[in-house]
Amino acid sequence: MDKITKHRISIYGINGCHDAMESNLVEVTQVYVEKDSPAYNHNNVKTLCGNMSQDRVNILDGNRFRDKIDTNRSQGILIKAQVSTFSSLPKTEKTNSCYVILDQVQDPHNLGQILRICAGASIDGVIITERNSVSMTSAVAQVSQGGFAKLPLYSVTNINQAITHFKKDDFWITSFENNIDAKDWYKIDLKGRSILIFGGEGNGVSKQVLKNSDFTATIPMSNQMNSLNVSSAVSAIVFERLRQVST
Repeated sequence: MDKITKHRISIYGINGCHDAMESNLVEVTQVYVEKDSPAYNHNNVKTLCGNMSQDRVNILDGNRFRDKIDTNRSQGILIKAQVSTFSSLPKTEKTNSCYVILDQVQDPHNLGQILRICAGASIDGVIITERNSVSMTSAVAQVSQGGFAKLPLYSVTNINQAITHFKKDDFWITSFENNIDAKDWYKIDLKGRSILIFGGEGNGVSKQVLKNSDFTATIPMSNQMNSLNVSSAVSAIVFERLRQVST
């Protein structure tokens, strides 16, 4: 049986809340909507609220709503929810399937951006490590702008075991790291079944993970810069992969 860890989160804003309310990956426990706000007048939000158990939907006046949330960017909606991470890695029948593995990414803003980017680039899921990594938090969900509700998040104890799992399912493994053996990123064939591995802030991809990868690739830099923020690196690669599978 798959081990599932549930994380309690709070998020605000129409787009993120709308995506969470639509998602089967998210269990919404409470919705707070400010009367006469943009969210209150949003047709899709109205429909989703109407389809929920009404003991979970709370319509509040402005003062009561502001007691719940300390921001003026909420657009009049706040939800409380539970989001799951999974420990059993997936099997797939898809020809062009792709997962992103993050080797000890610790910044919640980076993970949130990566979830948003991967959702937009048709990635099938994101895999993090149980230790020395940020997991699902309210900050991660908020930054992801609904990305957290669009693709599954997996948590593993050992990336090398995850690599073995995916190799048995005919995936090619590419780690992105600056070293002398790395190919330029645009020379890598990312079509088919592909695992893309990115290192965390500061330490990069671990040596054993690099050893177990089929390919090592790098993003060449100019003007004496030698690295990108991990979310920026993920963005460059996953959209190149999307270009390749779409042509």
